Parts: sequence; C-alpha cells; structure tokens
Amino acid sequence: MYPWLIPHWRALSQSAEAGRLGHAWLLQGDAGLGKEQLADRLARLHLCHQPQGGEPCDHCHSCQLIDKGNHPDLGALPSESKTIGVDAVRELSARLQRSAQLGHGKVVIIPDAERMTEAAANALLKTLEEPAGDSLLLLIASQVSRLLPTIRSRCHKHVCHIPPEAVTLNWLAEQGHQGTLAQVRICQGAPLRVLHYLEQDQDKARQELLGGFVQLVQEPTRISGLCSQLGQDTQVRLHWLQLLLCDALKTQGGCGHQQLAMPDLAALSHELAERHSSEQLLDAEQRLVELKAACQPGQLSNPTIHLMNWLSHWL
Repeated sequence: MYPWLIPHWRALSQSAEAGRLGHAWLLQGDAGLGKEQLADRLARLHLCHQPQGGEPCDHCHSCQLIDKGNHPDLGALPSESKTIGVDAVRELSARLQRSAQLGHGKVVIIPDAERMTEAAANALLKTLEEPAGDSLLLLIASQVSRLLPTIRSRCHKHVCHIPPEAVTLNWLAEQGHQGTLAQVRICQGAPLRVLHYLEQDQDKARQELLGGFVQLVQEPTRISGLCSQLGQDTQVRLHWLQLLLCDALKTQGGCGHQQLAMPDLAALSHELAERHSSEQLLDAEQRLVELKAACQPGQLSNPTIHLMNWLSHWL
C-alpha cells in the first residue's frame, strides 16, 4: 500500500474491526492519491473468511478469488468511460440484493463516482435508502461536490489528504525518480500525478510553454504556436499558466523562491512581475480561471477560439 495511505487504512480497518463499517462509504480526496487501494483492501477485508486484527488473511478461498479477479460477490465499475449510466448502476444494485454466493457479504466499488448521470445517481440513491443485508458499497470520488447531497449524506465519509512534500519526494526516489519541489507543487502534491508527470517527461513542455508566454509581449508572432500548445492537454497547461501568474503576483508581494509554486522558474516569475502591474496579472488570472471552466471536456466544440481570445487580450 502507498505509504501515505497507511494511516487512512488503519482508521478504516479499526472501524471494520469494531463493527462500525455500515453499508456505504465515500472515500474522497484529490485525484492521484490512490484511493482505489483503500477500496480494494476494504473490500478484501469485508469478504475475507478469516480476518485477523483488522486485516484480511490474504490466503483464504475468498482472498484467493479476489487475487484471481473472479470473486462472485465483488463487483466494480470500470473507470475508463466518461460517464456512469443508469443501467450499470441498476446492475450493481441488483448484485447487492442477491444472496452472497460465498456467504460472507457482498461488495460493490464505484470509482470516480462523480461520473454518474443524474438518472444513475437517483438509482443508486434508492439502493442507499434500502440497503441489502451484509452488503458494502464503496464510492470513490475526487470531485465530491458533483455528487448528489442526498448520496453524500447517506454514506460514511473518509477524506484522504495530500501527504507532506517530503513523503512524496521520498516515495518518488524509491520509484527511481529524483523529483523536485516544483514538480510536486505543479501536481498539487498528489504523488501519483507527480509520477505520471515525470514518466511523461512534461517538464520540457512546461518550460517551453511558459517561456514562450513570457516572451509573447515582445514577440507577438508566437501567439499561434502558443495557442497550439495550449490546445494539447488544455486543462494541465492552463494550470501551469495560472501557477506562473500567481507566482508573479507572489513575487510582487515579496515572496522568496521557496514560497513559489514553481521555484525552478523563478526567473520567469520575476520577469512577469517587473513587466506587468498587479492589476494586469490579476485580470489575466481571473480570466484564466473562467477559461479553464469553459474549456472543461465536453463544454466547448471549439476551445481554440477561446484560447486565442485569452492570449490576444493578454497582448
């Protein structure tokens, strides 16, 4: 288990051992924390034939079936699809209503539960209101505000927090990556996001994009190229821009390098801070927040126009 999840697992296993597990849990926290590991371990514990000290035995028939991926009383929705439809939720609800084939309860895991359509959420609500005996529903969510309040209110909640930066850096080193504070902060502290960032070698793309942005006022012909760069992995790259603008504002406020989100690009932050007023930077940052919201997947048919408008306004 990921080291930052161990304290969370201890709390959950203690609840299970004390008989306070209930019938539904909402595991929430930022994406990139590996909350799925907690759900998988909790499912294994609930179905285990010989749990010991709040831990699954890992060798009984139930644990062996889970290892093979064919436990008849464990169901989980795939995480690849953009939405979770009502039919998928109804199928899982029906699974919970049936008798356990191995006699040790039933478990259903719903990753990224915020993907549920309104109809799917309402179907799940019915299951939560009338839970089947000895069943356990595990919802995993990174954007809890997108879940119906009635669903949230009917689940026990466990919040996973971002680990200290030192914990993330030590874990990355164990994986063979020498991460930096800047890389951790860029990924908002979530270890698995930092790992993905490093494995995709995104540092070079970030430096090129932000360096080009700083030079845009002096070289306005860069605008088309910058727009094309922003059109790839748009949310991530707009996030980089937002961090740069915020670092420039921090620089104007007298913050040192280590207080910046991207201390490795402190020179660019200083350059922006010297060339532009606080009012200009604040206006650009506020417009960028609106742009990020507008460019969410599925919101715009042609986000390029909006990206170009934002860059033109900056000029």
